[in-house]
Amino acid sequence: MHKNFAIIGCGRIGCRHAEQIIQWANVKAVCDIVPAKADELAAFYNATPYYRLEDLLLAEQNLDAVSICTPNGLHATHTIKSLGSGINVLCEKPLCLSVIEGNAMIAAAKNAGKKLFVVKQNRYNPPVIFLKKLLSENKLGNIFSFQINCFWNRPAEYYTGWKG
Repeated sequence: MHKNFAIIGCGRIGCRHAEQIIQWANVKAVCDIVPAKADELAAFYNATPYYRLEDLLLAEQNLDAVSICTPNGLHATHTIKSLGSGINVLCEKPLCLSVIEGNAMIAAAKNAGKKLFVVKQNRYNPPVIFLKKLLSENKLGNIFSFQINCFWNRPAEYYTGWKG
């Protein structure tokens, strides 16, 4: 039996989530405040479009999880509302913008008896897998400190209230 997902935020990352979700589950509903984005993603996956999260949460009764792909500053609000509606949440990173928000999100998951997951896709990158193998096999000896420089290009819109 397939699980039912909703995607909240139909931008580039929401589309990437949908591509992965359909391998194991149904994209049952999508939501974006830009109707054209919601309509386009919904049409592609034969899902129901919504333009307000509250409308989606009221109408969709058989969701197993929502994937929060909205701008960073909205993650906490959207996660807490979704958990409060009894739905498991997969939230894009950053999980939130403050410790207070993070604690509220964790409390909402506990209170609802639901799961809260945060995306950590880089664990599958080949260099990360290789380094994990070296560490697991103790091939690097005792490590006391390390430094990493990681360069990813992001457009200015990516940085909404947090630092990359």
